[in-house]
This record gives sequence, structure tokens and C-alpha cells, in this order.
Amino acid sequence: MIKNILLFITLLFLGACSVDEANIIGTISNAEDGQWIFLEKLTLNNSERVDSCQIKNEIFSFNYKADSINFYRISESDKNYALIAIQNKDTIEFKADISSLVNFQASGSKEVEGNTQLLEIVNSIKPKIDSLKTIYQKSVGTEDETIVLERIRKRYDSIMLKQNEDLKRFIDENPNLFINLITLQQLGDVSENFIYYQKVSSNLDSLYPNNFWINDIKEKVLSEKNTAIGAQAPDFKINDIKGKTFKLSTLRGSYVLLDFWASWCVPCRRENPLIVDLYKKYHPMGLEIVGISLDDTTKNIDAQADWLKAINQDGLDWKQVSQLKGFESSVCLDYGITSIPSTFLLDENGVIIARNLRGTILANKLKEIFE
Repeated sequence: MIKNILLFITLLFLGACSVDEANIIGTISNAEDGQWIFLEKLTLNNSERVDSCQIKNEIFSFNYKADSINFYRISESDKNYALIAIQNKDTIEFKADISSLVNFQASGSKEVEGNTQLLEIVNSIKPKIDSLKTIYQKSVGTEDETIVLERIRKRYDSIMLKQNEDLKRFIDENPNLFINLITLQQLGDVSENFIYYQKVSSNLDSLYPNNFWINDIKEKVLSEKNTAIGAQAPDFKINDIKGKTFKLSTLRGSYVLLDFWASWCVPCRRENPLIVDLYKKYHPMGLEIVGISLDDTTKNIDAQADWLKAINQDGLDWKQVSQLKGFESSVCLDYGITSIPSTFLLDENGVIIARNLRGTILANKLKEIFE
């Protein structure tokens, strides 16, 4: 009863607050009196704590003047937080349990209500995935393990396909929600979901021009357009292992495989023996390969040495270049690289004719070209 009275009083207080502020009133079950809760503003790479308060009778409140719509975290710790979109004039009611703020419910704005719907879509698959894990664990060490694993993979693909359909439907039904930037993250790869990245980017840019979150998506959309099959591959200048500047366009007249990799990338290293064999076979016929390393000296002081060591260990005799800036390399941004290994196959005119070919699919494509 006391908690309900306090909540009512807090809501009355928020009703008197400035309309130029975002107001959040929260109920956090099982929180202790005096426990701190924080409001953090997010940027692309960092977060900034902008408000804090102590919980009293499981209730907290924030009043914050937001510059424009943005993502914020309501957090108890670095690992326990809820992510919401806030803008001025919002009055948001927030509910969660202190043990798991991520599983919150909220009302008071279209953004947080949409976020609640999005959470329901994302969380709906967790029991199904947990069930698959249990089934697999029971099969480990049995004669049926391989068969069970294959069935689980098919079932997993089916579950994820259904979730992606639900996420796309969510975007279609809520085309102007800022929270769709998170929906895109849930969908994943830009190239496979390009239409939706383009739709969200276009819709939100008209509503919130010059927003840095939206600008980031616009850059990804532009990179995807620039590196689509049939597009002219973006030219670049990068230093090779000897410190000499290499320019991609100098290889015009040859088929070129651009291979984005890193010394620490296990799948990349596993793929290298096949690429070595393909290079030996097709280089005399006109194939060139350019290895573009995502080793990063800002995260590992030995990155350059690790890169050179991997080249020697794996016998990579083709052109090797790197800016040693990881995924922040300008060439990665130009090509929209968000994961590795990633490959682009260019024809003699520098036009992209295939992307992300690996294993036997890559071998068959090169056989088709050269034999």
C-alpha cells in the first residue's frame, strides 16, 4: 500500500515537471532500499552516466533533459541494464525485477512500448533454444550424436527464420520507431536484409536528421550499395608488409580475390590451406589475391608481429596489406566489413562478381572462370 501511494505521489510530481524533460518513474521489484540505479546515455562506442538515484520502496525516478532522441541504459551494473530510447517530453513508466533489468516492461511512449513488443519477439525463442541445448546434451557421447546434431541445426535454422520474419513484420508495422535500429541488429547481416536496412535508414533520417545512430546505418547502407554484386569495387591505398603503398586498381586486367582476415581469426586460418592451393593452381592463369588483415595494434601491441607470423606460418605468398586498425580500418568501412572471413571476387575490370565465397563454393567459382 505504501509503495502504491509513493508511486502515485511520484507520478503527480512528474506531471508538474518541465515538458522539455524526459521523465522516468520506475518500479524495480526485489530491490533493496538505498540501492543505486543509473541512467546512462549511449554513443556508438561509449556511455555517459547522466543521472543516478537511490531506490526507495522499490521505486526510483529520473528527470533528464535530452538533446534529442537517443538510446539510454537504466542500469544497476555494467552487466545488468535495460536499453530504451528516450526523447524530451516522454513520461515513461518502467517495471522490472532487480535480478534482470533487461526483461522490463514499459509504457508512456511509442518507443518504449515498441521496445516491449520487440523484447517479446526476441525472448520468445529462448525456451526453444534451451530445449535444443538440452536435447543435444543428452545425445553427447551416444551413437546418435551426429544425427541429433544435424536435426538440431535444421530446427535451429527454422526457429531463427521464424524470428526474422517476426522482426521484419515488426518493422513493417512500426516503420518510424527509433528502436528499429535495434531490430536491425537482431536481424543481422546487412546484405541479407538490405531492403529493411534501407527502409529504416530512409524513414528515420527524415524524422531525425543528423542523428549519429542513423548516420551509422546510412553508412552501412551506402557501403552495401557500393559493394553489391555488379558494383565497381572501391579502390584503396594501403601499406603492404614491406611498408610500400599498394593500390587495388593496379591489378586491373586480372581477376582479384579480396580476402579480409586476421591472425586471430580461427575460421580464416582454417580456410587458408584451401586458398593457398587455389592460388598455386590459378595464379598462373591470371588470379590475384589481396589479403587484408584486420589485426589491430590499438588492441594488441604485438598485432603486427602476429600478422607477419601468420603469413609465414600459413604460406600466404600473395599481396598482404593492413592498416592495423581492425574493423575501424577505412577499407573495412568502405566495404562494410562487420565480420571475418569476408571475401569479394572482382573481374578484370574491378567489378564485384561474387561475395563471401568459401570452401568448395569458392573453388567451383574459380574453376568456372579459369577452366
